[in-house]
Amino acid sequence: MTMPDAVPQVVVRGEATLLVDPEIAELGVTVTGRARDRQSALEHCRARQDAVTAAVAAAGDAVETVETTGVSVHREVRDTGEDGDPVASLHTRVTLGRLDAVGDLVVALGRLDGVAVAGPSWRLRPGSPALEQARLAAVQDAVRRARSYAAAVGSELTALLEISDAGLPGGGFRVAEAMSAMGTFGGSELGLELTPARQEVHGSVEVRFTMSAPDQEVFRA
Repeated sequence: MTMPDAVPQVVVRGEATLLVDPEIAELGVTVTGRARDRQSALEHCRARQDAVTAAVAAAGDAVETVETTGVSVHREVRDTGEDGDPVASLHTRVTLGRLDAVGDLVVALGRLDGVAVAGPSWRLRPGSPALEQARLAAVQDAVRRARSYAAAVGSELTALLEISDAGLPGGGFRVAEAMSAMGTFGGSELGLELTPARQEVHGSVEVRFTMSAPDQEVFRA
């Protein structure tokens, strides 16, 4: 029995990297209260958190979410190893959708006693259009590569067999997160001019095609 000739295939990985502007910014805010007893430490912490809440509220609709990410009440440990005063801390994550308001909020929070500010972390929103753009650009790269490989042996692509995400659980893309420097000081009053860090969005796919029979003369060269 004569076996049918196998249909030639070409399998390629397509990749793309896009640089896009961030869509949101996150700040980490920590308030700390110290006192000689736990109750007083908690009261100091609550008073400082009230001041943080007021500063965040003053930012208006620039703030999208405010989330408590942790609470801690403990005694400090002195250099001698003995217990120190009680310390109460509360950690909050603030997400802003208006990037031009980030610097003003950092300044407002930074003026408060007992408050530490970390960030900003510049991010894309979950489901950002940039993620799909990176995946589609990766598919286009795969098609270009496959055509080039097929042409190198005198063939043409004839059919698409499969497209799959490449090597990344949950999808063929990833986003490189970026942190900003805290800006510059200028003007007659304290101000921070922050430049949002652009985000690298990487797309990666694996694509399988069939192609026409290669030109046998290529292999005789």
